[in-house]
Amino acid sequence: MKTMKETKPNTGTPQRESFKHLERFARLIRYSILAATTQAGSGHPTSSLSATDLMTGLLFGGSFHYDVDHPEHPNNDRLIFSKGHASPLFYALWLAAGKVSEKEMLSYRQFGSVFEGHPTPAFPFVEAATGSLGQGLSVGLGMALNAKFLDKLSYRTYVLLGDSEMAEGSQWEAIQIAAHYQLANLIGVLDVNRLGQRGETMYGHDLEAYARRIGAFGWATICIDGHSFPEILEAYQKAMKISDRPVMIIAKTIKGKGVSQLEDKDGWHGKALEENEFKRALEELGDVDKSARGAIPKPEERKADRPTPMEAKPLRYDRSKKVATRAA
Repeated sequence: MKTMKETKPNTGTPQRESFKHLERFARLIRYSILAATTQAGSGHPTSSLSATDLMTGLLFGGSFHYDVDHPEHPNNDRLIFSKGHASPLFYALWLAAGKVSEKEMLSYRQFGSVFEGHPTPAFPFVEAATGSLGQGLSVGLGMALNAKFLDKLSYRTYVLLGDSEMAEGSQWEAIQIAAHYQLANLIGVLDVNRLGQRGETMYGHDLEAYARRIGAFGWATICIDGHSFPEILEAYQKAMKISDRPVMIIAKTIKGKGVSQLEDKDGWHGKALEENEFKRALEELGDVDKSARGAIPKPEERKADRPTPMEAKPLRYDRSKKVATRAA
């Protein structure tokens, strides 16, 4: 299976001016991540910062379709954070979408708050509880199967994955099944930030190592710079055009991106900034527009193709006799 490498569009790379709104949102999101984790004194800011540009580009770059006023809408695209410890990023995305206030965000990890350390459905935009690594892609697989074969709806399922969790066997089981069923509506986004909890990951920043393995199962793979908005948006557009197999966007990122004290540094996994460190980080971020809010395009208005429930037929075997289970 050939790897689909990132290439420049034929019309030329878009001018930086066209990405200023995404840069503004990303700056707000990074601020919110740092503010919430510093306030809580815990959390995973570096793991959140590495994927900020990838997720900003997804939600506010035009590829993701979601009715923010109706999280239960059946046609909404699904977003699963398999790397659930990056929950500050997940919540900050919805802050930038206008559905979370800064005050609410600052209740992160407090007792009684829906802004938990790992996403759970207590927060209305969470599709499934994640946090035990290696589970999110299987969850997304189930949703993609449902969309294609049961509800027969056009929504896509996006799964944000961490490179550390790619050592989990469950990931490769899900990858194999998704390829078998040709789930083009399943798009993985692999955040290759090189560093895990205990140090460097198995393949570091070797994107091709991931592409070869995932591609061998039958997925389309797209390797990009995870901090380049032109490449990020183009990758999502490419993924949407592939109709015969699932897609994995494999992105080289920097853990702790945006704060020099944290960038690509070991020993910062699951560690929040102190107040003085937070202030220095804000100076690096520059002006943050706390009023910036992004619009997400709405999904199609379609009804699920669901069968009408029927009464179960009565049992057809004599319960007083021994009957093979499969026959019963």
